[in-house]
Parts: sequence; C-alpha cells; structure tokens
Amino acid sequence: MKRNISVLIIDDNENTLNLLRQVLGEKGFPVSTALSGEEGMAILRESGGKDIVFIDQRLPGINGLATYRQIKEEGFSPKVIMITAYAAITDAVAAMKLGAFEYLIKSFNNLDEIELGAERAAELIALERENALLRTQVRKKKKTGNIICGSEKMQRILDTVKKVAPLDSTVMITGESGAGKEMIAQAIHELSARKEGPFIAVNCAAIPEGLLESALFGFEKGAFTGAIKMTPGCFEEAGRGTLFLDEISSMSAKLQGSLLRVIQEREFCRLGSYKCMSADFRLITATNRELEGEVAQGRFREDLFYRLSVIPLKVPPLRERREDIPLLTGHFLERMNNRLGKNVGPAAREVMKLFLGYPWPGNCRELQNVIEYLVATKQGGEITPEDLPESLLGKSAGRDAGAVSEVSTHLGGFMMEKWNFEKKYFQRALAECDGNITKLAQVCGIARQNLYGKLKKYGLKWRENV
Repeated sequence: MKRNISVLIIDDNENTLNLLRQVLGEKGFPVSTALSGEEGMAILRESGGKDIVFIDQRLPGINGLATYRQIKEEGFSPKVIMITAYAAITDAVAAMKLGAFEYLIKSFNNLDEIELGAERAAELIALERENALLRTQVRKKKKTGNIICGSEKMQRILDTVKKVAPLDSTVMITGESGAGKEMIAQAIHELSARKEGPFIAVNCAAIPEGLLESALFGFEKGAFTGAIKMTPGCFEEAGRGTLFLDEISSMSAKLQGSLLRVIQEREFCRLGSYKCMSADFRLITATNRELEGEVAQGRFREDLFYRLSVIPLKVPPLRERREDIPLLTGHFLERMNNRLGKNVGPAAREVMKLFLGYPWPGNCRELQNVIEYLVATKQGGEITPEDLPESLLGKSAGRDAGAVSEVSTHLGGFMMEKWNFEKKYFQRALAECDGNITKLAQVCGIARQNLYGKLKKYGLKWRENV
C-alpha cells in the first residue's frame, strides 16, 4: 500500500475525477481532486504539496501547461503526469521540456496506462526517498573518521578501533585488497593522541628492496652511489605520528630483521651513520595474505609476526557485508558528483539489485571505480542497467549473492535483460523508420505520445514529420 505517496488529480470533468479517484484509491493512494488549475494550486498550498499530480491539458481558466508552470514557480516538485483526450505533439513536447514525468491519453480504454504511470512515479519517489535516507545515514557515519558502514561486522571493527586508538599498541590489519585496510589505519590515527602528528603510509610491495630500506631508514650523504644529500626516512618523518606499512608480507627477510630490531629497541640509524635516533611512532601494518601460513612456510619471521599482531583486525570483504553496498554507493556518488560538478544518480532499483548480486572481487575500491566511471560517462539523472560497464553486468546475476535472496538476484538479471532487449528493439525500429516517430508508432502499434517517454528513457533520437 502506498499511503505515504499522495496524489492530486486536476480535471474539469467530474466523472473523470470520480473514476480516477476510485482506480488510484484502490491501489492505496490517498487522492485529492480539483476541477481547475486555480483550485489545484490552492490544494497544493494548503497541503504543502503532493507527491504525484495528474493535470488535464484542457482546463477552464489557466490550462494544464500554465498550471504546471505555476507549480514549478511556487517551488513544488511533484511528479507531474499530463493527461489529455486530445493528443497534440506540441503540447507533449512542451510538457516534456517542463520536466513532465509522463504524457498520457485520457480514455476509459487507457486506465491501465494511467495506473501504471502512477505506479512508476511512486516507485521513483520511493527510490529518491531511500537515497535521501542513505545520504543522511552516510553523513552520520562520517562522524566516526571516514569509515562508511552499516553492517554488524564493520560496526564491531569500528568499536574495536575506538577502543584501541588511544593506545600505542601495534595493530595488524588483514583483509583482501581494496577492502579498506588503509581507511581503518587512518581512523585509528585520527582517533589517537597522535592525530596532530603525520600519518605516513608506505606500500612495501610497490618499492624494490634496496629502495625500501633507504626509504624507511633514511640515509646520509655518500652512504651509497647517488646519495648526494642527507635524506630522512619514514621512521624519522613519522615521529610523533603513525607509520602505516601496507603489504608487510612482501618485505624481505633482511628487512624483516631490521624492522624487528627497530620495534624492540625503539631506535634506528640512517644508512651510512652509526648515530641512533629515537623511533617515536605508532606502527600499524596490513597484509592481504594469511601471515600464519607465511610463517609456517618460512617466508615470514615468527618473532616479527607476534610483535606486529598485538592487536589483530580482520576486515571482511565487501561480499560478506552487503548491507554496506547501498551506503557506499551513496557516499561515492556524492563525492564523485561534487568532484566532477555533476548530478548523476540515484541508482535505479535494478542497478542496486545487480550491485548486491555482484561478488566485488576488488571490494570497496572496485565499487568506487565503478561509481567514478558512471559519473564521468553520464551527463546526469538516474543510473540504469544500460549505464553499467559490461564487465560488471556479466558477473552480477547468480554469482555469490550472499545475504541477497536468489529471487532478487534473478530478478535483477531479468530486469537487465528486459531493459537491453527493449532498447535494442526501439533502436532497430527507429532505423527502419528512418527516425520518423509517426512511422515508428505505426510499426510498433504504440500511441505516438506514449513513445516519447520510452525513447527519452533510452536516450534515443527521433524526428517529427517535416
């Protein structure tokens, strides 16, 4: 029942008003009626607005289009569905330019279309409300560092982060690539007593062994070929702050031994110097491997492992915390829109079902990249399945749906197929009709005024009779 989505019908025919009130009322919509544009505006002002407004094109006093313009001028923003018994292409074009949700023919034989128009508008309104709620939730979550989450698993990790952040204990963060390990490390730093100090992040896997040693310890002038001046290392630069060593498992055995000594003695020397310096930093490490297995295989020092994993945190992959996907989607959309100066979104329900059914092997980073792609390649408006990259579409339906029901996953796949099929159908039909919308209406057996919304939805171009 849609009792929270209100409808106003403006029509000068009482029989039509009574019929539409009955049809939409049976669907659960609370319906108000008006016999003129002036009366309709009075109802909107008194009620504070309606969610859906049906407007007859031909009205006494101010006509339908003039009523719609006044609705917009006074700051109301309902989904407007224009209805008329006398279809005119100029009126339809004018209504669409104003932003009408649909333009429908009013007749006793077309009640299904009017009913479906209300259903489609209600679904979009519900989706917009859901996304507004998600944005509110995202803003609330931002109050705890930069971690965006709603799942119980991530909330438990967040609780642990709050408890351990004030300590100086070493933290080991494990989890798949892209799951958000560095975000956790940053949150620990920002909630700690060292938050005024630097946060230095080093990806050990991205730096060759020789360079990594000099990057960590620093070096004196002349310590090796190319050392033309004294250069401090990360141990020194992280003083009174936090040092985050990512992909610690890729560190060589030699460097593992050197790091162990720094942790034990809390001091280090620059390369080419015997002068010891205090190691005043908080150490956080991360890896996407199971270090216990690396220790068993002799590839990682057991004594260093125990030194690093004083406080272990395991970040679950995105597929194991699907409740976070809508929140993260809203967060990334807001951030990318602000960065690129666009207004892309929200994501249609079919898209969200696909997102929930996709395994996300690249985790949060992959989701962020997909959202950036969508915002970059789309001018604006709702995100639909046809906007998604093919690599994602091919893996969404039926793959490791986790908490998502099998029905939802298959429904998402079905909606994607329906969308693609219908768009290709109209593309072929338009080509056969040389883009002429009158011919297209005859070929498809669809009223011309109903074709505008479909062609607009799929981004297809047409031409009028000339």
